[in-house]
Amino acid sequence: MSSGMKLKLLLALTASFLTTAVLADDKTLVVWDFKSSEPLMKPYFDIIKTTFEKNHPGVTVQEIAQPADTYYTVLGTAINAKQGPDVVLLNGGNLAIDRAGALVPLKSKFADVIPGLVGLSSFKTADGDYIAMPLTVQGSIWYYNKEVYKAAGLDPAKPPQTWKDFEAVCTAIKAKGDASCVTFGNKDGTDFINVIATIADGLWSADTRAKFMKHDMAWTSDDMRAVFAKAKEMIDNGWIENGVNSYSPYTDAVNILAGARTGNLLGLISDAPNSWKNIEDMTGEGGVGVALPPAIDQDPAANPKRLEVDGGIGFGITSWSTNQDLAVDFIKTAVSTEAALTLMQSAGGLPSNTKVDLSGLQSEAAKQVVGYLGCCSVDGRIKSNYVTAERAELQRVGQLLITGQTSVDDALQSIEQVRQKEIARKK
Repeated sequence: MSSGMKLKLLLALTASFLTTAVLADDKTLVVWDFKSSEPLMKPYFDIIKTTFEKNHPGVTVQEIAQPADTYYTVLGTAINAKQGPDVVLLNGGNLAIDRAGALVPLKSKFADVIPGLVGLSSFKTADGDYIAMPLTVQGSIWYYNKEVYKAAGLDPAKPPQTWKDFEAVCTAIKAKGDASCVTFGNKDGTDFINVIATIADGLWSADTRAKFMKHDMAWTSDDMRAVFAKAKEMIDNGWIENGVNSYSPYTDAVNILAGARTGNLLGLISDAPNSWKNIEDMTGEGGVGVALPPAIDQDPAANPKRLEVDGGIGFGITSWSTNQDLAVDFIKTAVSTEAALTLMQSAGGLPSNTKVDLSGLQSEAAKQVVGYLGCCSVDGRIKSNYVTAERAELQRVGQLLITGQTSVDDALQSIEQVRQKEIARKK
């Protein structure tokens, strides 16, 4: 064989070996979710995939958007078979925790990331580990219409910090006569559960709050009665928009605030229609302000942690995945500040990463919300700790309380009876 032929054969063999090596290194990371097909969320999931693949040559992300209504059924099939996705999207709370046995504990793998995240408690197991990293957070906060404040002679740059301030705001708005002070969407009792939790945020000490979260507090206790007394004060003083029991929190209540028919709206901080992005889109940039739940009978500085948050959705890693190191890097990309900014810009969601760079974001409301997230948030929401039967009864009596068809004492006794039945059932 001539030297030229030998050289050609060597080059061919080398090329073959290199091709084989590349193919051996090529990997596919399979990700399941129930959000990436949504138009507003797609840019967020796209940037995660693009950034990750750029940083991991030879690795392809296969993102499969499962139907939301059957997602956990399909995921259950994969768990039983121990095959399918490497990374799975989960809702915070029991939907994630109940599947902990099929997921990889993540605390040690994300030690460098965890200090900058909020909403972790929604994915925390009994042993203190985490089975998913939150991508978004949820919580209730007050939004206010700056034009209504100006018309009432109030400073729109100074939202109420205390209950006394809140009372002064409502008195001024009512005196003007063109708008109600407060609205929320209480169709089917939806928002009364948030009203109670928001009042408790401003009233209770950390110890009292922890006691309730552990289900060690009776609804007829003095601490809970004090919360309901403030809700009744709002009702009796005429602060609340007439007809809230028939309003949807996601459409009617938002339109009322945007139309300057009310001064204050109890809304959400997630990517919901009654969160900062949609509200600001309707009022115009700079038209909406953001305020923490007011401190009650205490110095606001002594209780700054008045914004309760839960993890909204989060990514976990399946126990059978053979690409766990890649999966960790994928999730770190998902919770990065760059991805977090895209989430806010596209969907209006509030990211779990409090270090997100807001310099490229025009929304003042968004900057205020993220600022509160960094300084004034506490993991875990009171409303998430109502058991199902309590929640249903709270929603029912809340509607009756607003229309004057029940008293505080009767409402509390009714919820406590439901609580006691639940305790007896579990014994």
